[in-house]
Amino acid sequence: MTEKGITTRALLAGTLVAALIGVGAAYENLMVSGSTLNFDYSLGAAVFFCSFFVLVVNPLLGRLRPSWGFSRSELATVYIMAMVACVLPTVGLVGYLIPAMSGGIYFATPENNWLNLVIPNLASWLMVSDPQGIKDFYEGLSVKADIPWGIWVRPLAAWGVLLAGFFGAVTAMVVLLRQQWVVDERLLFPMVQVPIAMIGEAGEEDRRGLAPIFRSQALWAGVSVPVVFYSLRALNQYNPAIPEGIPLWWAISFANGAVVIPWTLNYAGTGFGYLLSTKLSFSIWVMGALTITEEVVLSTLGVSSGERFFYGTSPTGYPAYQGLGAMLTFALAVLWGGRGRFRQTWARAWSGGGGDYRDILTSRQACLLLVFSLVVMVGWLAVAGMSWWVIPLLLAVMFLSMIGLARVAAEGGLAVMVTPLNPSDAVISSLGGANLGATNLGVLGMMIPVASHMRTTMMAALMNGLKLADTHVAGRRRWLVGAVGLAIVVALGSSIATMLVLGYRYGGINLSYWFFGNASGGVIYDFIAYHQGNNSQTRWDGLGFMGVGALLQLLMTLAYQRLLWWPLHPLSFPIGAVWCTHQVMVSMFLAWLTKITVLHYGGVRLYRSTRPFFLGLILGHYLGGGWWLVIDGFMGMRENYLFFW
Repeated sequence: MTEKGITTRALLAGTLVAALIGVGAAYENLMVSGSTLNFDYSLGAAVFFCSFFVLVVNPLLGRLRPSWGFSRSELATVYIMAMVACVLPTVGLVGYLIPAMSGGIYFATPENNWLNLVIPNLASWLMVSDPQGIKDFYEGLSVKADIPWGIWVRPLAAWGVLLAGFFGAVTAMVVLLRQQWVVDERLLFPMVQVPIAMIGEAGEEDRRGLAPIFRSQALWAGVSVPVVFYSLRALNQYNPAIPEGIPLWWAISFANGAVVIPWTLNYAGTGFGYLLSTKLSFSIWVMGALTITEEVVLSTLGVSSGERFFYGTSPTGYPAYQGLGAMLTFALAVLWGGRGRFRQTWARAWSGGGGDYRDILTSRQACLLLVFSLVVMVGWLAVAGMSWWVIPLLLAVMFLSMIGLARVAAEGGLAVMVTPLNPSDAVISSLGGANLGATNLGVLGMMIPVASHMRTTMMAALMNGLKLADTHVAGRRRWLVGAVGLAIVVALGSSIATMLVLGYRYGGINLSYWFFGNASGGVIYDFIAYHQGNNSQTRWDGLGFMGVGALLQLLMTLAYQRLLWWPLHPLSFPIGAVWCTHQVMVSMFLAWLTKITVLHYGGVRLYRSTRPFFLGLILGHYLGGGWWLVIDGFMGMRENYLFFW
């Protein structure tokens, strides 16, 4: 099939997919509440739609006329736009932002006193100010009433300025990191191995336009495993007489229940783990076990920071500090490793050189975009009321955490991950709530929807997209900037509109406790009120653990680079104490054990022949989950969970 580059129809198809994801993800999370495909770094909805294009759309177009089929570049463009769109509708932004703009007034009571304690310290343009409009959003409009769109325009426009700066900064950073990660270090990028295999190489397609991977019996055997077991579990919800199969999850408790570790067998996690080096997969599950041991020891001894974190990742608190210190050091080490590339980029930007034609921006454009975007963010935060001496620390922790997590996704293949400690908590613990004051605490709380636990991030999605573009988008790639921007605008607009329509029609509190209940909108204001009342000082004990984590991470990095016998990969330590690592330990252990057995008895040849089976596990995980979401949506079935992570 002739390569066509980035075409108009690819942009149109990508726009359609972005809109479907924006509407579908919001609808699924609020109305169906099943196993979501857009919460994590794997961005399963993009895999689902990519498989639909490859397996259904392209063969149909090819039967009508061979030249009508989508080329590799066009399919890659659609997939990149789908990945970008997946980040935004739920935990990546909109699912938290809309409740944050409205939940403070709705959930305010005389007991929590938010109307006097919290809301007066927030800029009025951060929130919707119409009490009746907010009440109708959470409880539903009468049948004939119109949705009051106008009350949302001002706060959405205000937040749009910050988001423009934020997405601009992320795009520039990804461009500046691409050559180091993709070209120099040649990272694996496990998240895009399935779409790379599905799209295939030029000239390899069969007469139906399908890539060679679809002729592999091992692939379809892998696909069938999650599809069969998910179907059993789904049908069990419709008819309990049908056996459920493998349990969804189970838990082990330690220290008299002080530490509870939920475990689950995740088919996609096993597939991603099989693609990794055995040293890396070994390091992940071993480090998870070590940090569980640390938590048990601390809990048994009664050692705890006594703090309440926003979506905290550690029962005792101190391992979260330790993990953040390691994560920041990990990100700084990554940046230090690219210093040569950064010098070249700066020289080209200063001289006006165009840079690599494979980049979506020139060196000068990327540098200017980064500076301008950061200025916009700094200005927005200052106007919102944040002090000048707080802003640099917040942005540094936020972007270093994102770089670290993007690297974890690109190198470690961990689809489910969060930051050890969210940036707002880190700033408050470092500077002290009493020293920050009510206004700074308010802005730090309101920043949580943009960058909190980072369950999924635009940086990781874009980096994976540029990896795919490196091999599958022909010609110059400057049009990808427009494609990404278009996908962001469409996904944002469609998901916001869908959330508002569903909220006003059915009443948000009747739909989802997580997104409409106190677990989302209310928790941000509770976070602000807690820190205002806590009057905390700098947590030197926590900073001490952070320093220990940073030192251990540095030593582990040096040992990994200089000692051939060193068994642990430095990527594993920053994420060791995070609950996500504990969730995937079983899957990662099985992947590691299987791979070392395969390599020992069959060598590289057997590994290559079994690789399609594990790609099939990944594909089947998202195909099975996706089709049952569609079925449940039409059948009116709610909370039919096939997998959590």
